[in-house]
Amino acid sequence: MATSVTLDWAQLAFWALITGGTPLILLTVPYLKARISDRTMHLMLGLSAGILGGLATIDILPESFATSADLNLPPQAVPFGIAAGFFLLFLVERHLLAPEESAHPHFENGKPIQSFGTLAVSALTVHGTMDGFVIPLGFAISPVVGTVIVLAIALHQIPDSFAAVTVGLVAGTSRRTALKYVVATAADTPIGIVLGALFLSVGASWLPVGLAFSAGTFLFVSAADLIPELQHRSRSFLVTLSVVLGFAIVFALTFFPGA
Repeated sequence: MATSVTLDWAQLAFWALITGGTPLILLTVPYLKARISDRTMHLMLGLSAGILGGLATIDILPESFATSADLNLPPQAVPFGIAAGFFLLFLVERHLLAPEESAHPHFENGKPIQSFGTLAVSALTVHGTMDGFVIPLGFAISPVVGTVIVLAIALHQIPDSFAAVTVGLVAGTSRRTALKYVVATAADTPIGIVLGALFLSVGASWLPVGLAFSAGTFLFVSAADLIPELQHRSRSFLVTLSVVLGFAIVFALTFFPGA
């Protein structure tokens, strides 16, 4: 990859529409509420966890180290970026969520497990903004990597947004408030895309750190957030297979031309 970064704003606008529009599917609630089972949610989250983990370890981190070496940055630059992304999301979940709450509530028969309490939408929107931030950086690596990141994030948006609106309804909030939850989870990723593009416009010398930061957020969501909760709530072989499948998809795509 060249050290200069050129962004296709029309392409980014299209992907912002896709990732921002995905949660709006949930305007069909309560139709979806009655039909999306906890097993389906777990499979979606498992696939997402595998894809995010694969993107971080197979695509983003190698490119971050290689670009850092090309730019003669200090050897601590990439590890610092990884730690910054990881611990930012750790602090968000630690302090924007009550101790008993989770950014990824789980469901039994379409209803949230009550031990997770009321969803802190602010934490979800921070997650979504960080997801969007990664998209321009992914396209700076290659079109294939950028597209896979978008698809993984769109997949990840569905259970997150479904959780937000369902918890809101079950908690007794009005449908108008539940609608605001959906809009918040729809707007955060496009906002993150703009922030990521602006970050890249500052200069290519920041790209390795930005990529490392993105990898840190993906590693947190995958390894420290989704997988432990899936192990706690669902130990089915299909869920395990979905995690492995997500990782395998990313690995297979590395052999595509232009990846």
